[in-house]
Amino acid sequence: MVSNQNNIYKEENNRFQKPNIEAEKLLWCSAYISSNFNKIPPIIGCLMADQYGNTLLVFEYDLKNQNNYGSIKSYLSEDEKSFLEIDLISMYFSSFKTFAGQTNIQNLSNLEIHGSNIKVLIFFLFDNYMIILFLNSNTELSIKEKASIVKYFEDKIEKYQFEFKYFNAAKSRKILCMLENKGNAWLKKLNRSYLQNFKNSYLKKHEIIEELKSEIAPIIEKVLHEYFEYIQEDIVNDVSKEIQNQIQDKLFKFNPNSY
Repeated sequence: MVSNQNNIYKEENNRFQKPNIEAEKLLWCSAYISSNFNKIPPIIGCLMADQYGNTLLVFEYDLKNQNNYGSIKSYLSEDEKSFLEIDLISMYFSSFKTFAGQTNIQNLSNLEIHGSNIKVLIFFLFDNYMIILFLNSNTELSIKEKASIVKYFEDKIEKYQFEFKYFNAAKSRKILCMLENKGNAWLKKLNRSYLQNFKNSYLKKHEIIEELKSEIAPIIEKVLHEYFEYIQEDIVNDVSKEIQNQIQDKLFKFNPNSY
């Protein structure tokens, strides 16, 4: 699984062009590793289930064929002895919709569950289905990306209504298996697209912050020298750099997609 992640990382590295190729590679490497994308892909996998928690489709970023288990089980379990069954996962999350129906939570459309390593997005579609996305905790899907994912599944639901309703029928299983194979390929493409957008956004943000920093630095230094006229020059300079670094860190943490 990590090898596949490294392959995506190498592909992205190969896209860099001169003149700032080395500097950009270092920045991208830092962002890639600090986001833990070298260990956990942006989008681990997704489940589609009906309102009763019956698993209909499973898309996964990668499969560990030698042990016959995939990304979702792997990342949700600490070891092979504690593997969760896929059907239990979808049944558990379907209980949220049941709870909403039994309380005064109206028009529940989605939920988010955040962990330090993994987070889960749940979308409820057409009252009868739900999509469960398992993500790296650092993955921030834009509104456009979420809408695209939801649209993908809405199209499948509308086109294969019979197969999803009678999912245990032999004919249905063949079609659902075909959809899963296509879905796995779609998910890999989705991960590549996310990493490309992440890289472009990160480098653009770094460029903007560097420009802001060059504008802010003289102001900070001027104010500090005015207020600390009799303090040693090197101390004032150190304080100035620390303030600049903290401002830079705050700006990097700003995520416009969350607003």
